[in-house]
Amino acid sequence: TVGIIGENGAGKSTLLKLLTSISRPTTGSVITNGRVASLLELGAGFHPEFSGRENIFLNCSILGMSDEEIRERYQSIVDYSELGDFIERPVKTYSSGMYVRLGFSVAASVNPDILLIDEALSVGDEHFKGKCINRLNEFREQGKTTVFVSHDMGSVKSMCQWVVLLDQGRVLEQGSSEKVADEYLKRAHERGNERLSALNRGASEYPRWGSGEVETTDIELVGKDGQATHVFQPGEPFKVRIHFRVLKKCQSPVFGIGLYRSDGTYINGSNHSWRKEPIDIEVLEEGEEGCAEMSFEALPLLKGEYYITTFLYDHSKASPTPIDHREHAVTFQVIDSDHRQHGMLFLPTLWQVKHGSVGNQSQRSSRS
Repeated sequence: TVGIIGENGAGKSTLLKLLTSISRPTTGSVITNGRVASLLELGAGFHPEFSGRENIFLNCSILGMSDEEIRERYQSIVDYSELGDFIERPVKTYSSGMYVRLGFSVAASVNPDILLIDEALSVGDEHFKGKCINRLNEFREQGKTTVFVSHDMGSVKSMCQWVVLLDQGRVLEQGSSEKVADEYLKRAHERGNERLSALNRGASEYPRWGSGEVETTDIELVGKDGQATHVFQPGEPFKVRIHFRVLKKCQSPVFGIGLYRSDGTYINGSNHSWRKEPIDIEVLEEGEEGCAEMSFEALPLLKGEYYITTFLYDHSKASPTPIDHREHAVTFQVIDSDHRQHGMLFLPTLWQVKHGSVGNQSQRSSRS
């Protein structure tokens, strides 16, 4: 199994279109040996007005199967897809997961020598993904080739023996999945830092308000190596440092942050007074400078883009009043890792499975 990885626009999908002869090379040539089947963009090759049954016949014909071969394999395709109750419905009524089920079942049924997959499995449910991975392992054992495009480095490392890293249509590196996937993550980290640093320099366009006795001068995010960064991986140390200077004497200040996903979903809020052992600051004197720091020992977020709102409020009165409230103060990114979890939160887990006869059971465990 060969993995193809790279940033958006690197040429991954274009390469697969060349291998399937959907596109023709402007120079050079593409040589493939044997029957090629593909699962490219979601719904590619399907006629939305046709039923699932009609699309099976259409796609199998395109892949070079005779009517007799299609009829022989039709029921096995339907059974593998588990779409029997929906097979007579137009595929325009199918969900994205149903498209994947039908597409993979057709592609696998033609017994291809080369199977091309472009991110499609990312939208399937876990049960069907497991079936697909088992079938891909069977292909590999039979000496067949799978070309797998994905941004999920966990899947790339577990499924692929050889990986090619593309950038703007050129091969940057190729080799073992571990080595090349790690190089991709390193480059993604560097590019993400460059992009987010530029984005955060323009953070002043977001609302900021308060009485101004204390000014937040810098918001710094610090990673596992103690260096400032805007790109992290799930489970690594994470610190937010709020640097400030005091312009006028301030009573009972409280520093805090709000953590949000890029779409505005509120994840968490925290300040130094909401603690089992709160930090009480009675006064900040004019001319002082300092830093308030909040840290996660293990960042509990999965892949995505997030932002932090910082706030400093005066709690000396019955109703807290804002001193320096900065909406969308800093943006950061969590990139892919080997932790294969789904959703928004990274939660370290321990799985244990015991099996065997009574009194003679073996146990295996795995921690994430």
